[in-house]
Amino acid sequence: MWLARRAKSKPTWPGLLDCLAAGGMAAGEMPLGAIRKEAAEEAGVPPRLAGAIQPAGGVCYTGFDETGWALKRDVLYTFDLRCGDDFVPRAVDGEVEEFSLTPMDEVARLVERQAGERLFKPNVAVVIADFLLRRGFVSPDDDGYLELLAELRTAELR
Repeated sequence: MWLARRAKSKPTWPGLLDCLAAGGMAAGEMPLGAIRKEAAEEAGVPPRLAGAIQPAGGVCYTGFDETGWALKRDVLYTFDLRCGDDFVPRAVDGEVEEFSLTPMDEVARLVERQAGERLFKPNVAVVIADFLLRRGFVSPDDDGYLELLAELRTAELR
């Protein structure tokens, strides 16, 4: 999995691990168009490859903002992209310091460590935990599987 390290100059969560690409949606923007735009802007994903981005569902979480004070409830769309061996992301807009291609067992260990230390931007660990569940890196036989699944799928939409 390609992981990004956020630029130290970012005002929120500087220097933490992040997804290949992510971002908010402008008013009237649709989710798939937004992620394709963000993928190009943040990681240099060419249009041909961005066209292969697939919706993968969504996750929800409750956490604190970067100040540690404001409780935040959010629902995130999730997308998958199989990049292929010929693609190497590049930081285009200055929001990413570097990208690293990380073996999945290491990604799982990093997400597990997130509980004790802050390695990822908090909502990114949630998205990656969802990926690990969906792709079988976390098994229904593992302790806590149903609890994690329930937490990732419980949302209050208004």
